[in-house]
Parts: sequence; C-alpha cells; structure tokens
Amino acid sequence: MLAPLTRLSLVTLVFNLGGGLIAPVLPLYARSLGADYRALGAIGAAYGIAYAWLTIPLGRASDRFGRRTLLLASALAMAVATGCYLAARGVLGLVVGKLLEAAGWAAFWPALEASVAEEFGRRAGTAMGIVSGSYAAAFVIGTSAAGFVMESAGLRAPFMIYLGTALAAVGLLLAAPAYRTIAEPADVGRSGPPTTVPNRKGLDARQRFLAYGTGFVYVFGLGTVLSFLPAYAADRGFTPHAVGLLLSAYWGGRVLASLTAGRLSDRWGRRAVLVPALIGSALAATLVAAPFGAALLFLGTLALGLMSGACAPVCIALLADHTTPDDRGKAMGQFESACGVSFLLAGILGGQAAYALGPEVPYLLVAGLAGAWAPILARLLIPYPIGRAGD
Repeated sequence: MLAPLTRLSLVTLVFNLGGGLIAPVLPLYARSLGADYRALGAIGAAYGIAYAWLTIPLGRASDRFGRRTLLLASALAMAVATGCYLAARGVLGLVVGKLLEAAGWAAFWPALEASVAEEFGRRAGTAMGIVSGSYAAAFVIGTSAAGFVMESAGLRAPFMIYLGTALAAVGLLLAAPAYRTIAEPADVGRSGPPTTVPNRKGLDARQRFLAYGTGFVYVFGLGTVLSFLPAYAADRGFTPHAVGLLLSAYWGGRVLASLTAGRLSDRWGRRAVLVPALIGSALAATLVAAPFGAALLFLGTLALGLMSGACAPVCIALLADHTTPDDRGKAMGQFESACGVSFLLAGILGGQAAYALGPEVPYLLVAGLAGAWAPILARLLIPYPIGRAGD
C-alpha cells in the first residue's frame, strides 16, 4: 500500500501547490483589475459551470483512456490557465483562465479518485484520507506563502509559481507507472452487514445519491470560502499576510481531519463521520458570519476546514463502496459534477447575497444548507458498507 499511496499523494501535493498559492491571491488580483463582489461571484460561477459540465465526460474518458492520460491532460490545462491569468487585463481574462483551470480540475479529480478506489479497495477511506490530506497540505503551504509572495514580489508572482508547479506535475506523471486495479474480498478485516442484499442496484444508487448530495453541501462551503473569504477578511481589516494565514487555517483544518476521518469511517462506518461533520459545518459557518472579531473569525474558518476535510475522503469512500471498477470514473465524474454545480451556485448566490444583504450572508447560506442536509443523511445513509463480491 505504501508505494502507490506515496506516489498518488506526491502527485496530489505538487498538483495542488500552485492552486493553494493563488487561492487568496485571485480575489485580490481581481479587485486590482476592477472586480466587485458580483464580479467575484461571476468568476467563481464560471469555474462551477465548466467544472459541472466537464466532470462527467472526463470521468468517462478516464474509464476509457486511462487515469494517467487524464491526469496529464489536467496538468497541461492548468499551465495554459496560468498563462491566461498572467495575460488578463480585466475580469473577462480571469474568467477565461478560470474556465481552463476548471477543465483541468474536472479531468484531475475523477481520475484521481477512481485511481484511489481501484488501488486500495476496502481501504479507500484510509487511503483517500491521506491523499486528501496531501491536497489540503498543498493549500496550507500555498496559502501560508501567498501573503509573503504578494508583499515581496507583487500579485502576479504567485501565478508564475503556479505555472512551475503545473509543469512539475507533468514531469511526475510522465515518470509514474500506469495505475492498476485490484480486487479484494469483501469486508476484509471488519464485521458488518451481509455481503449480499436484495435489490443491490437500487441500494447502490441511493447511497451514491447521498454521496453526491453530501459533496454538494460541503463544496458549497468550500466555494464560498474560496470565492469570498479573502475579500470578506480584507473588508474586516485583515492585511494580505493575515488573509493568507486565515486561509491556511482553513486548509490546516482540512489536513487534520482528512488524515483521520477516512480511517475512522473505514472502522465505524461512513454515517458516523459525515453526519457530525455536517452539523459542525453549520455551526462553524454561523461563527464566521458573526461579527465577533478576528479571533472568532479565525476559529470559525478553522472549524469549517475541519468539517470539510472530514467530508471529502469519506464521500469518495462511500462511492467506492457502491461502484464497480467499470463505472468508477463515471461515478466520480458525477460526484464532481454535483460539486461543480455547488461551486457555481455558491458563487452566484453568494455574490448576489453579499452585494444585496451584506458580506456575511453567504456563510449563513452555508450554515442553512449543512444543517438541513444532516438529518436527511442521518436517516437514509446505511451505517456500514455492504460488501460486493470480487471487489
């Protein structure tokens, strides 16, 4: 398990390092080019539209052409997107760059998630937790460094570094062996329900729907943070360096939760992790929205990161429980499409709500959505994965 997990984690870390670096920069860069809250929402919406539209066909493409082929295409798309960011002279140029970046992420995530499910079988929760931790660690490093880079080299410098990390990811993927699919006996090393159930296809479809819905909910919070939190914090008096540290708290929380949540869900079941995480998300988003000062804004942001980090790997493990190798790329694409629609709506609704009602309102939307989905998940999600023969 160690060698393939190390390889996938390293690719994820390098691939996302540049994305973490520009996360706090892009809203401020857009502001410098004349963007207001509505324009920031439009940039986020452009990403969501492209991502939601492309993830399903690109997930299917990874089933057909191979995971590594799509991962290479994603890294190349990131490099081109970075060139668009650097060439932008207004909001339109940033939108074009965001569309290309969305295409890259739409190729990357379904292929990566299907690779993890295939490599690790019933240990997918543990493995995806570590891979998700690498993703979040890249954003911790990137967002922590962003303030220093902005203050010392200007707003364009992070995008130049992003170009370098995208090209480095291309090199790593070219050097990596092709990914393989493994078959494991069902429910190795754990007790649980029977390995066969009536109407298995119907059960699988319902559980996949719950995974898609949970992805929609937690990504709505992620989209809100990435689209608006830097500007929201700046409006509350944060310096560029402090904005970077604030986003580092979010991604630091994701690292901590990702490294443990997947393993806990393998042991205790998916529901035991996801339902508390959604309740925690509602409370954390309410804290971010509250006008209680910098310390509690920091605490709420950290808690949002923890809850998001708990949801991400467990959703992928839930999908791995209820898919076969032949349709995993498609299923992961559908999951990421739901996430893309969520990111789109977070940008549109959040931007309009912030402009019309106040900058804290997007976080109240996050709280309401998470609080409404938690009892649905508690009622409908089965507590343990049910084994599939030969998987």
